[in-house]
Parts: sequence; structure tokens; C-alpha cells
Amino acid sequence: MNGTSSLKTTSSAFRTEWSLTWLEALLLIGGGVMAVVLHRTTDLSLGLPGHHGIEWMAIMILGRVSSRFRGAGTLTSIGASAATFMPGLQGDNPFSWLFYLLPGPVMDIAFRYFPRYANTLWFMILLGGLAHATKPLGQLTMNLITGWPFGSFRYGVLYPFASHLFFGMIGGLIGALIALGVARYSKKSNQG
Repeated sequence: MNGTSSLKTTSSAFRTEWSLTWLEALLLIGGGVMAVVLHRTTDLSLGLPGHHGIEWMAIMILGRVSSRFRGAGTLTSIGASAATFMPGLQGDNPFSWLFYLLPGPVMDIAFRYFPRYANTLWFMILLGGLAHATKPLGQLTMNLITGWPFGSFRYGVLYPFASHLFFGMIGGLIGALIALGVARYSKKSNQG
């Protein structure tokens, strides 16, 4: 984990590697923890399922795009999932940790198998929506297995999927715009 192992190239546009520095690991895990802290401290209970996907997916996209580590999304999700066990950050159900864990591997798989689109705006927007839609999928699965009631399904099954997709796409857009803006700025500053 010292960041010195060999680099593997999956595409000329998007380079990935299996190692990372301690600082990068802490930043990715810290991003996940920050997402949970934002969720718990700004829980406005708007009655809109998935509205916290805006900040959550923005953080996920930023972490995933800014890191060459193949498991960057998963590591950020692990940080968020672990944070749900901290005092004051527990969710309103015993499965919160799982719903924070699901989006990371989805992002990592998408970046792994579609590397040529990894730096495109539309890809990051769509990925933010799809990754955030794992939450209602997980909730529905846990409801069917355990019978645990999730309030987001009080208006049916389609509404939470659509709203999570929508808010996740907004978060993906915000994260992508920040990441692409920083990349463009650093490219200009390196050129002149």
C-alpha cells in the first residue's frame, strides 16, 4: 500500500493500478464517512426518497474519478458503511451499512469494463444514477427476505427507483463537473 507497485493500463485514456498510498486510502475512506455525516446532520426528511444521493454520488464520483486505484469506489463505500456503526451516525434501520456498501462495487465494475467512457460527462451522470439505484434494490431485497418495512415504498416500488436514479444522476453531474473542471484547470496550469 505504498503506491509503488507496477501500473496496469486498461486503456490509453484511463490508467488503473492495484495499489494506493495511505493518504489516498484515508481520503477515499474519509469521503465515505463525510457522506454519512452529511446525511445524518442534514436529514431534512423531505419525503423524497433518495435526495441524499446528490451529495453521496457527487462524493463517490469525485473519489472514483480522482483515483487510479481500481477499488476506489468500493473503498469509499466501505468508509461510509463503517461510519454507520459509529455513535450518532446509525441509520433508522439495521441495514444502512449495506445500502452504503452497494454503490462502490457498481462504480468500480463500470470503470473496469467501460474504461473508454470513464472521463465522459454522460457516463458519470448515468453511473451516479445507476449506483444510487442500488439502494432501493437492496431495500426491496431486504424487505422480501426479512419483512423489514422501508418507508420509501409507501407509494409503490417504481417511485423510489425513479427518485434514486434522478437524485443519483444529479449527484453524478455535480461530481463530474467538479472533477472535469479540476482536470481542465490543472491541465491549463501545467501548460502555461
